[in-house]
Amino acid sequence: MVEYQINPTLMGGVIKEISEDGCVKINLNGRLGVIKVPRRLIIDDIKLEPGHKLQFYFSYIQIVEDPYEYDSSDINPDFGINPTLLGGKLTIVNDTAVEAEIMNDLGSIAVPRRWVFTPVALEEGQNCEFYFSCMRLDGKKELPEKSIK
Repeated sequence: MVEYQINPTLMGGVIKEISEDGCVKINLNGRLGVIKVPRRLIIDDIKLEPGHKLQFYFSYIQIVEDPYEYDSSDINPDFGINPTLLGGKLTIVNDTAVEAEIMNDLGSIAVPRRWVFTPVALEEGQNCEFYFSCMRLDGKKELPEKSIK
């Protein structure tokens, strides 16, 4: 079996929409996927709007047979954007992409299949791990009205 080492990378994205329940939908830069997180993971007290740019740490996703007892307590805005190894579960697998629910109701991640390291065939329900962090504001991008929602 081939061993992979996943490493956190500073990434960026743009807020696409904010739902009434506080879920923030973020399009990753470069059309690399979509992340949905609760508002509490974004470090800043200003009113969020579509077009706000965010920075955060993220890594490739690795499928694991025996998941660790992951600790999400470091995913805390008081600690900044420190990468933390988290667990999740694949909820959608298709020909081009996967979606994983992040542990402890921290949101979901949808990325191309090429972002997943695994020696086995991908299936819904598989456990996975990846690095992730809180997010910080990094400016604003003006979005055309038709691209919002």
